[in-house]
Amino acid sequence: MDKNDQDNKERGKIVFFCKDCEEIVDTNRVGRKYVYTCKKCRTKNVAFGTEKSIATFFRLDEKEEKKGKDKKKKSEKEGEEKKK
Repeated sequence: MDKNDQDNKERGKIVFFCKDCEEIVDTNRVGRKYVYTCKKCRTKNVAFGTEKSIATFFRLDEKEEKKGKDKKKKSEKEGEEKKK
């Protein structure tokens, strides 16, 4: 294994983030340029980078935590309603 292979493993794999869907998606490449379309919503509003860089820039960790808290609150409310 040479130095370049080791550097690529440390950086992580490349992912595509749709700014409209606000999630990591699969894409189609447009022509020979670095332009991609989201397979889900078909827009060109797609960013790409390593998993770590995308998660940091778009604050995906914070969004996941917020979703988890919202689901927990919702399930607690449903539990209280069933008790009544």
